[in-house]
Amino acid sequence: MFRENIEILPGDWPNMKYPDSEKAFAEPAAAVLASIDERYLACPDCPPEPNLDKTRGCRDLPGRVKRCSSCGRATLDAVMLDALHVLHDFGLRDERETLRSVGSPLVVVGYPLAYSPRLGPDSLIIQGENISREAAQAMVQRIPEIRGVILFQGVPGMHKKGTAPLENALLAGSDLRADVCQSLFGELVIYKSQSKIHIEFSRQSAPKMRIIEQLMLQGKASRVVDGLCGPGTLGLMCALAGAKEVVLNDVWLPAVQNVLLNLKANRDLLGIERIEYPQVSSQEVGTEPVLVGHASGACDIQVYHGDLARLFERASPADLCLIDHFPGMDTRELEKACICCKKVVLI
Repeated sequence: MFRENIEILPGDWPNMKYPDSEKAFAEPAAAVLASIDERYLACPDCPPEPNLDKTRGCRDLPGRVKRCSSCGRATLDAVMLDALHVLHDFGLRDERETLRSVGSPLVVVGYPLAYSPRLGPDSLIIQGENISREAAQAMVQRIPEIRGVILFQGVPGMHKKGTAPLENALLAGSDLRADVCQSLFGELVIYKSQSKIHIEFSRQSAPKMRIIEQLMLQGKASRVVDGLCGPGTLGLMCALAGAKEVVLNDVWLPAVQNVLLNLKANRDLLGIERIEYPQVSSQEVGTEPVLVGHASGACDIQVYHGDLARLFERASPADLCLIDHFPGMDTRELEKACICCKKVVLI
C-alpha cells in the first residue's frame, strides 16, 4: 500500500462519482519522484530475464517463472505468463495463443525505462480484449503483481454529439495509475482512471511537452487555458512553468475528476496552498461550463466541466489557449469559440 496516501472520497466533492471502487489511493507526487529510481530495479539476487518467446503458443511455454527468492519481484514475462494461463484455464485463450494475446501491460507508475521492469505487488494493470469478469477476478486474486484488469472496448472519452462516450470496463481491482511527465521545468505525476482515460505512454521525447516548453519559454503566456485538458497534464505543466493563471476544462467528467485528484497529488510541486470545490457537476458529458475546482497559491488554477465551445461564457480569455484534440477531430467550432484568446494552439 502506498505511503502517505491521498484519498478522494465523496466528502471532498459532494456526490462525486469517483472512483469505481470504494476508495482510491494516490501517493503524493513528491514521494513518487523520490522513489522512482528504485521502483522497478532488480535486486542483486534477481535471476536474469527469462526472455520468453513472444511468438510461442501457451502449450510451448513453461507453466510458471519463479519470482526472486530475495526481493520477491517478478519479471514482466513471468506476470504475463501467469495471466495467459489464467485466461487459458477459463477457456478464453487456446493453446496456440501467445503472451501478446493477454493484452497491454501498464505499470502503475509509468516513466521512461531503459530496462524491463521488475514488478512487486500491486504494480501492474492489464488492458485487453476477450476477458471475462470471472477471469479478471481470478487474475487479481492469484497474481499478486496485478492491481486491476480492464476490458478494452475503444478509445475512452470519444463520442459524437447525441451519443454516449466510449468507456472501457474495469473488470476487477483498481484502474488507478500514474505517469511521470517530464519537461525542462520539472516533473509532475499525473494520475488517471485508466479505464476512462486514453493511454499516453511516458516518453523522454514527448512531442506535446516540447511544444509546451517552446510556448512557455517565449514568456508571453501568463494566463493559459487547457481547453480539452484530459487529466490535466499540459495545463498543470504550464502552471509549473510559471503561468500565473491556468484554466483547465474538459467535457468528460472522469477526466475532470482526475484533474482534481492531480491538484491534490501535485500540490507541493505546484505551490498550491488551498483547494476548493465551488460547484458539483453530475452529468457525464458536460454542456454549460461548471466551476468544480479552484486552487490558489503560486498559480491560480480553475477547473471547469463543460463544453469548450461555451467555456468563455464563464472564463476570461487567455494569452494562450491549448486544444489537445483526438486525431481526426473537427476543431473548427472550438477554434472559433477560442478566438477571443490571443493565441490558439492545436496540439
